[in-house]
Amino acid sequence: MAVCPKCKQKLGLFDWGQNCPHCGVNMRFYNFEENFYREAKMAELSAAKVSIKIRRLKAAFIGGKLPVARLAVLLLPVLSLLVPVLRLRLVLPFTERTYALNGIGLFNMFSDQTLNYVFSMVHDPFNGAAFGALQRVIFAAGGAAVLGLLVFLLTVLCFISIRKMSVILCVVSALGMADAAVMLFLARSFCAVAGGQPDAVLTGSMSFGAVVTFLAFAVVFALNLLIAIKGIEIAYGEGDLERAEIAKKVRRGELKIDDLPQPIVETAETRAIEEEIRKQREKLEAMAGGDGEADREETANGQTEGIGNSEKD
Repeated sequence: MAVCPKCKQKLGLFDWGQNCPHCGVNMRFYNFEENFYREAKMAELSAAKVSIKIRRLKAAFIGGKLPVARLAVLLLPVLSLLVPVLRLRLVLPFTERTYALNGIGLFNMFSDQTLNYVFSMVHDPFNGAAFGALQRVIFAAGGAAVLGLLVFLLTVLCFISIRKMSVILCVVSALGMADAAVMLFLARSFCAVAGGQPDAVLTGSMSFGAVVTFLAFAVVFALNLLIAIKGIEIAYGEGDLERAEIAKKVRRGELKIDDLPQPIVETAETRAIEEEIRKQREKLEAMAGGDGEADREETANGQTEGIGNSEKD
């Protein structure tokens, strides 16, 4: 239920007029000047917070050579998974299939049910060792894919806290490097097991995909480490940080918005605005003064003419 801003009396359901039915005050314009200044102060604090966020966002992505380089390589770990880790040859009854063990190859193996066959053959007494070794390589490749996606997402969200997110990206990239090293070791172990079986159902040969994945995560790690150490300089607007601190105090109740001056923080921009307002006020006063003098002269001339006419009469 609405109340009158002056007398605090509750308004009825059909009290739609501008004037209060109890005290008669115009509710729309009551304390208009105070409310205007209050809204101006709140707008000043809100604009400062928005400006800080925008400048932080720009600095996180294009605030120097290091952020631009980090932005350029955010998809590098994911794209490295397109390079084959292994080249597989699977001999089945009445058919023979070859696969490149990379992102596209794993999708093809999943779509034609070959991946299910690989997992089901782990306990085979004759070829189970080779299929088990391949299964471990596939798990390592999946882990690298997850870590690559994390690098992408965390890089996109790095504006939240530039230094902290850089440290987190260093940790994720280090895990990706470790995963790539394990994947390389497991790929070599698979080739040793599968190559040592005569007439094997599953054979494979090494490729350099694991090395490329390791280097991709290493590049991301190095860039984020440099950013975490050096930091990124953010050029905030004049007075924005001070306004942000005042906004926090107002939100916590330490300061009241009505007790703050307007403008809250004086800057070169606010001084220029105040100077322009002063010039316009002086101009209006000068125009008003000139009109007053003209009116007085006209009145004096009228009186003189009236006296002259009286003498002639």
